[in-house]
Amino acid sequence: MPIAPIHQIAPFNPLPTFIKLTTFIKLTTFIKLTTQIKASRIAHLTDARYFAAKEVDYLGFNLEEGTEGYLDPMYMKAIREWVEGPKIVGEFQQTPIRVVVEAAAFFGLDVVQVSAKNHGAQLAELGDLEVILAIEIGHDGLPFTLTELQGFAAYVDVFLFNFLQTNISKSTFYEQLNFWKEVFALRPSLLQANLPTSDWPEVLETLGLAGLSLVGGEEEQVGVKSYDEIEAVFESLGRI
Repeated sequence: MPIAPIHQIAPFNPLPTFIKLTTFIKLTTFIKLTTQIKASRIAHLTDARYFAAKEVDYLGFNLEEGTEGYLDPMYMKAIREWVEGPKIVGEFQQTPIRVVVEAAAFFGLDVVQVSAKNHGAQLAELGDLEVILAIEIGHDGLPFTLTELQGFAAYVDVFLFNFLQTNISKSTFYEQLNFWKEVFALRPSLLQANLPTSDWPEVLETLGLAGLSLVGGEEEQVGVKSYDEIEAVFESLGRI
């Protein structure tokens, strides 16, 4: 077979592939550097040390006695002595606002997390505290109007949208993309949901979310726990 003259051979052009790779690297780096992560409902030192080593922004402890995942505040104080970096969050679902304020001062909490459902009308009483507002979303969808959320936003620093009580996928948001982008833009917003690991980078970027919330859990035995699923989320975000 005759060889084509050099001037007729199409030159190899790696530029398109290079551009795609560069764009991917920039996006991954952007997500890694800007994504806020809250580790919620920490119940033992193993979780606390793991998440602190991953440089999460918040470590949350459920300080509401009688509820799932409750941790005695004295254990929380002991655990925080072993970790540094993340802000320590006291999580409260039904505790009266005045008690939340007292607990924040007594235990030296960096942040308090309260419930939109139970505390929404009393947020002004939290004063200068740094506040995460947890918004529970069930099968009936978002329980507040955009106007109500705007009212909450004036008193809090971060919204945490918890979808763990309902089955969702990224299409749940994409079908009403403009609406959810407007909601998540009211305040820096964290998403807590059971999404496929591979979907997280795209969802965070597309919806303009500030980050996500991951939930701690029980140890298999003292000091031993598998983090395979959570580790996969961190890898997808480039935080390994």
